[in-house]
Amino acid sequence: MSNPLIKAAKHGDLIALRDAIRSGSDLNGTDSQGWTPLFHAAHNGWTEGMQTIIEAGADVNHGSENGSTALFSAVMSGRLAVVELLIEAGAQARNVQGVRLTQWARGKDRGQIIAALERANQRESTVD
Repeated sequence: MSNPLIKAAKHGDLIALRDAIRSGSDLNGTDSQGWTPLFHAAHNGWTEGMQTIIEAGADVNHGSENGSTALFSAVMSGRLAVVELLIEAGAQARNVQGVRLTQWARGKDRGQIIAALERANQRESTVD
């Protein structure tokens, strides 16, 4: 059975997204790629959908089997607003294997994203 929340996140349909949340769809359910609704919204740069999913209680650090997270997707696609929203929501600035995402951002020459990740890394270091 497919998760209607994933479908809504893929298509940027806020009404369907809210309906799926109200009906109890799994916020951290995954598709065949291991992507959650939050991952799809982040991948598409849909911050309004992301905020809705996060406020409903989605795990911002959920990772796919290959170690990707919503934040990793945002870094790789160069979506600064998405990166900042995820960091503010508590996303760890590293992938599931513990590799800091600044390494990936440097390879893509994304200065503002690198700065946001470095701030998150500093915050995480003081918590660890």
